[in-house]
Amino acid sequence: MEEILDIYTRDGKHLGSKEKSICHSSNPGFYHKPVWIWVINSKGQILLQKRAKVKKSFPDLWDMPSAGHVSAGETSIHGAIRETEELGLETLENDYLYVGEFVADISWELAQIYLLKIDKDISDMKLQIEEVAEVKWVNLEEFKELFYSTDFVPFDDEYRTLVIELLEDNINK
Repeated sequence: MEEILDIYTRDGKHLGSKEKSICHSSNPGFYHKPVWIWVINSKGQILLQKRAKVKKSFPDLWDMPSAGHVSAGETSIHGAIRETEELGLETLENDYLYVGEFVADISWELAQIYLLKIDKDISDMKLQIEEVAEVKWVNLEEFKELFYSTDFVPFDDEYRTLVIELLEDNINK
């Protein structure tokens, strides 16, 4: 059964719900909400995931550590908690800092951005192998180099700038 997503106008007015495949068509005429979660630890490192080779979009590329769609009727914070479970991370609502919304017009998304601060060894993470090939912690300089390389899922410059500012403002706080 296909995943159903809530749909919205560009300014966030709820319109109803549609199948994920319709939401991901080239010009659906409405937006849907994914959650994009950035994870940092107390050592000032950023967690990254390498997408599984079997992923339809951007297989085998490095990406933000956790992301996914908010299902119809689900709140974005509950979507964030569900998505971080793919890394074997058990979290609660108050573990997350809501950073804001990023409007991605190309993909018709109203991305809900969260920051999660957690200390967890890679060896303690239980990855869903159909989603995540591997994870690693990197420092900010390593992250910036990888984030702007062809080994990372491509993002537009406006979003990259936002992420760098977010991480710089929150690492070691």
